[in-house]
Amino acid sequence: PLFGLIANVALIFSGQAVRHFSTVRAGLPPGVDGWGMSLKGLMSMIVVGGFCIAGIYWALNKYVLPTVGPIEGAAKKKKEKLSMSIGESVIFLAKSAYVRSLATLVVAYGISINLVEVTWKSKLKAQYPDPNDYSMFMGNFS
Repeated sequence: PLFGLIANVALIFSGQAVRHFSTVRAGLPPGVDGWGMSLKGLMSMIVVGGFCIAGIYWALNKYVLPTVGPIEGAAKKKKEKLSMSIGESVIFLAKSAYVRSLATLVVAYGISINLVEVTWKSKLKAQYPDPNDYSMFMGNFS
């Protein structure tokens, strides 16, 4: 649950970052590559975030995990896996009503999101023909 909450909060910050870089790009002089500047800014934020994650991972492994010690019961005996061919796997999955319902749901979602998203984005492109305005809207929208 915590990762989902953090991911949804991150959407707010990422949208504001895109909006900020679109605003910066709009104020650049005519000879400067605005898209390149926005891309460098956004990519630098991703690199800094990656280094933060790597640092947290290192600190956890260096300072926290050695004090916890091994977890008892972690070394359980593994089950042997059944080895089935692709055809047998498909037949096995097709027998389950639950899996068939999930497959139908995924296919229906894929079709509907493609139909709606293509129509919506084509209308947005007509509303905001300038790429800078379009990215600023998308930053505000997310």
